[in-house]
Amino acid sequence: MRRLLILLVFSLLVTNLECLRHKSRDNRASSTEDLQITVYPHEHSVREGRDASFECRARTADNGVYPEVRWTRVGGPLPSGAHESGGRLTFTTTSAADSGRYVCISQHNGRVAEAYATLTVNSYGPQELQSALPQSGTCMQDERACGTNECVKSDYVCDGEPDCRDRSDEMNCPAKRLCEPNEFKCGNDRCIQKMWLCDELNCGERKPGDICQPTEFRCRDGRQCVPQSFQCDGTNDCQDGSDEVGCVQPTVVQPPDSNKQVPQGDSFQLTCRAVAVPEAYINWRLNWGPVCEPPRCVQESEGGVGTLTVNNAQPMDQGAYTCEAINVKGRVLATPDCIVRIVSIPAPEPQTRPPPPPPMPAVRTCPPLTMGQNCEQCRPGAFHRNDKAPHGCLKCFCFGITDQCRSSDWYRTKEKLFFNGDNEGVTLSSMDGRQEDSASFDYHIQGMLTHSQPHRQTLYWNMPQRFRGDKVTAYGGTMAFEIQYSGTGPVNDEPLVVLKGNGITLVHRKKDQYGHFQPDRPVPVTIETYEQSYERENGNPASREDLLMVLADLDTFLIRATHVPNQVSTS
Repeated sequence: MRRLLILLVFSLLVTNLECLRHKSRDNRASSTEDLQITVYPHEHSVREGRDASFECRARTADNGVYPEVRWTRVGGPLPSGAHESGGRLTFTTTSAADSGRYVCISQHNGRVAEAYATLTVNSYGPQELQSALPQSGTCMQDERACGTNECVKSDYVCDGEPDCRDRSDEMNCPAKRLCEPNEFKCGNDRCIQKMWLCDELNCGERKPGDICQPTEFRCRDGRQCVPQSFQCDGTNDCQDGSDEVGCVQPTVVQPPDSNKQVPQGDSFQLTCRAVAVPEAYINWRLNWGPVCEPPRCVQESEGGVGTLTVNNAQPMDQGAYTCEAINVKGRVLATPDCIVRIVSIPAPEPQTRPPPPPPMPAVRTCPPLTMGQNCEQCRPGAFHRNDKAPHGCLKCFCFGITDQCRSSDWYRTKEKLFFNGDNEGVTLSSMDGRQEDSASFDYHIQGMLTHSQPHRQTLYWNMPQRFRGDKVTAYGGTMAFEIQYSGTGPVNDEPLVVLKGNGITLVHRKKDQYGHFQPDRPVPVTIETYEQSYERENGNPASREDLLMVLADLDTFLIRATHVPNQVSTS
């Protein structure tokens, strides 16, 4: 029985992209079950009689679960004028008694997370001064002087309502705040959640034979209608309680395509589908901000299916498009994002061409992404001149946000795996990730990890967490390892290396493995981390964008452990 040593060296890239990234992957939690909770805003100051609201959202570290959140007041129940729905705490017509500290709480798998918010309600109206303002001024530090003999709170300045008698507190004000991408701007300039659309105006008419209005929920008994906004709000509004049955936050079952290339001036369409009770509203974001305004960009959401249509596509429309599914039970972001690139199509050449120029002396043919007399420069949109690069330079890839990149001064580091009586987190699994729980290993030869049990299916060495995550800097580096096996039969045609991330699977197949792989002897393997080394599962070549998308969030890294049918050991 033979034993084999795996020495895995994952060499990181000498150079790195210095560009905006559409996602931040800093300091990942050690467990995907860690519960994270956020409140926005943390502090809110409002004038008495105005409305106020706080948003709360909880999620697990891997964005896989968005647990339910509940609001309460520190030291007591919520005020009578406050109500919560889908993580949003809303105060209608605030009073001074509403001032205080509020806490948002979420629980998941025995873990509890809390976040706090403070509401300050200020009394209404300006305060008349007893005497004329002296030159030094007599307003308090948190007040502003009007043009007349009075002061108002600084918070009342530019709030949309005049408080000074001369209305000077509403003069020369900046533009009002924009609504969030998942909010709708009302006629009074207030912003509301898009899922609340069509609970009042312009919401269609009841069809012949329908009992309820389009804005109403029909109770199961068929004899009662309640507003759709009452469904799944935690209170039985239907007499049979059917408006609170089966409530669940959205689950995205059909995310948009992960990549799309669109000629400038053309139209393109993205589709996303989610299931939920109540029906999910599908909202779209571009680089986490809003998409363009109608009529150029049109969003439609019906029956849990959302469609975004972008007409006359321009460079400003390229980037990462995110599908966001919302209902009163929570919100979910679809993964992966759709990376849209807008490309320019050159105009057709005129029919008549000038006479050809006289023959020029032979010049050196440069690689595609280089230029200059000696091919020493990178073309626009490329960077890092390197003869090892497939096209002489590396093509800039910044998730569609920019095409201007430069080499960094980062240095090379290595990740090594060495066995000394411990499997170091390496496991055996199938290609689809199902782990072999009964697999056993031995370590009687220093530095070796050996598995000697027979198995019928093709198994893979599943690399530990430190070889996964954000590995973009590995692009252009080298992966090197050594394998050995004992057994008979033809060499396995399954991929030698499998990388998965961001919903994309890339594989590496050893082209000369029939002559290179021999039983009972070490087999060294070296793979350059360029797109030419990988292909899609269907055999199509991998693009640079494919490889970088996978390396941006590498969640599965497999090396083949089964090499022949009648294998008796592998290491």
